[in-house]
Amino acid sequence: MENEKSTGNKYTVKDAAIIGIFCAVMFVVFMVYSTLTGASLFYSMIFNAAGAALILAPFYVYMCMKVGKHGPALVYNIMWAIIAGLMMGPFMIPWFLGGGIIAELSMCGKDAYHDIKRVSISWVITALVRAAHGMSEIWFFKDAFLATGVSEQQVQVQTQYYTDPKYVLLSLAVTAILAVLGCMISNKLIVKHFRKSGAIK
Repeated sequence: MENEKSTGNKYTVKDAAIIGIFCAVMFVVFMVYSTLTGASLFYSMIFNAAGAALILAPFYVYMCMKVGKHGPALVYNIMWAIIAGLMMGPFMIPWFLGGGIIAELSMCGKDAYHDIKRVSISWVITALVRAAHGMSEIWFFKDAFLATGVSEQQVQVQTQYYTDPKYVLLSLAVTAILAVLGCMISNKLIVKHFRKSGAIK
């Protein structure tokens, strides 16, 4: 019995494959979503992360509960740290990596990855890290951000929105709310379609 428990806590090729596939799918869905909504500058600045938090929640919740072991939250955020480092600049890597560590730490404890409340907390953290990454470029990494050759117009727009408390609070609040809502909907779908069938514990 002890050996079974030990084996159950170890990663398998299947676990790694599930995380890899779902991270890739979530990235593709996010890029399609961002492309479709990118025409609205205001939406992109304020609500992009909020919409993503709702749309991507089912994939994230299923991935976490299917694997049922520590790591998915961290790996997902590491993926975004790498992507952000390549697309925005190396200065963004610590931002997403730090968010991933915090999200993973929120999952400490036995069976946390089977607890929708704990999974929801990690998803809210992850969503807020994404929502605030543009803010961090202005608040903490402005010199490095400017060094990437970003246009002055882009800097002005981000500064306009991300130094205004009402827009910052609106973006973060809506993101957190939609992240929780997305997890609640996801849990109902999982209970109805996957847990009863035994596909997820």
